[in-house]
Amino acid sequence: MNDIFISSISINEVRNTKELEIPISSDERKHLIITGRNGSGKTSLLVELQKYLSAVIQESNISFLANVIRRRDYLIYEKNEVIKNHTPESMSSYTTEIEAVNKEIKALTGVSISFNHFNEILSNFNSGKFIVASFDSKRNSKFNVPSGINKIKFKRNYNPREHVGADFIQYIVNLKADRSFARDENETDVVREVDSWFANFERNLAELFSDPQLKLSFDRKNYNFNVLETGKEPYNLNQLSDGYSAVLSIITELLLRMESSGAKSYDVEGIVLIDEIETHLHIELQKKVLPFLTTFFPKLQFIITTHSPFVISSIENAVICDLEKRIVTDDLSGYSYDTLIESYFEADKYSSILKKKIAEFEYLSSKEELDEKERDQLRELRKYIDDVPKFLADELAVKIQQIQLRTLNKNK
Repeated sequence: MNDIFISSISINEVRNTKELEIPISSDERKHLIITGRNGSGKTSLLVELQKYLSAVIQESNISFLANVIRRRDYLIYEKNEVIKNHTPESMSSYTTEIEAVNKEIKALTGVSISFNHFNEILSNFNSGKFIVASFDSKRNSKFNVPSGINKIKFKRNYNPREHVGADFIQYIVNLKADRSFARDENETDVVREVDSWFANFERNLAELFSDPQLKLSFDRKNYNFNVLETGKEPYNLNQLSDGYSAVLSIITELLLRMESSGAKSYDVEGIVLIDEIETHLHIELQKKVLPFLTTFFPKLQFIITTHSPFVISSIENAVICDLEKRIVTDDLSGYSYDTLIESYFEADKYSSILKKKIAEFEYLSSKEELDEKERDQLRELRKYIDDVPKFLADELAVKIQQIQLRTLNKNK
């Protein structure tokens, strides 16, 4: 079976962005990271992509747009076959038809999407072998706590905005029950399979939480699970911090969407849209979230928006698109955080007063010798900066740490 993924996106008109091509890859699954300052249209682009993908996965007799898209991609396929068969005289008619169909698409949508294998998407989606999911910037995990063992009625497929993740605790309670029944009936294969699932999930949680000793403990009397983290009191999955809750809401939603296919290895294909993936995440989690998701779900293609240089540089197999500057580039993982932070710090995200004070702080900190007035000024600036609530902006905190580190190195 061929891998299915988005190979390119054409922005016809989305907010302030017009006529922009975003080539991704026709040969391999690559992720897309969309950046740009507030107001550049990142969220609007995700909304348009969601609309387009929703049309693609609808039955062909329902959606005219889906029919138009299929017509376009079939013509491209035929044209490529003509090229392979060395009959260039037939190509011009296909090219003309493709251009005409593309015009229809542009008139109907703000974007158009090209896939490497379009014709297989609908059948794979209908059979639960391809998922499309969308997450907005306001997310956290709010799990229903079960009162017993109750079967979850999974659907074969879900629309992008549907949610099934709230039943995750019920799902893992049921797994524990299945294991118990299987053990009583001496079904050792089932016992091993469930044990392997929990060991793998626990191992992934331990990596996410940066705690190798983390355990997931079953509270069988209350049909719930507790997280046992080193040096902390036990807590349940509804008591997570906002950052971990935001990440877990994505993981559990995708896990349960894949359940209908029975893919316990979670290698179902699909496309996942995530707006402002860094929401609520501290710096270490910003560095980790995208590598974690792409490893946990190896066949999903993630299209995300972010302001964070730590997210942008976190993976290699991604294309980065700056909507504001209309720049599309490959792989910023080799760039230092310093370089990316310097670039992002130029954005009008902070007040001119704050930017001026930090510039003065950087200048005075770098000077070899200071007079008495400058030393007083530096002390005042240091106090001002120490009082800035840096938890509101991670890149600002790192910028200040960067200046302080240079000062320490200078004074050695």
